[in-house]
Amino acid sequence: MKYLLWAVVGYLVWRWFKTSKRNKAEESASTATVSQSKHSDAEAMVKCAQCGVHLPISEALLGSGNQFFCSDAHRGSRNT
Repeated sequence: MKYLLWAVVGYLVWRWFKTSKRNKAEESASTATVSQSKHSDAEAMVKCAQCGVHLPISEALLGSGNQFFCSDAHRGSRNT
């Protein structure tokens, strides 16, 4: 009877370790997926030709000579 009790306790400990290891692996995989999705949402950055500030290409203004600017004031002062 004593050996049966120790066998059951050993089995339960083994299952607990196996489950916790699997949960850590799943958590790590989900963290990696979240990290990858953050990077896939990244947008290209460009540098303002006037002041050198980096900004997302969607917010940049295109000037003459395919140069990017951060504002109308910088685009206008560069063209004159």
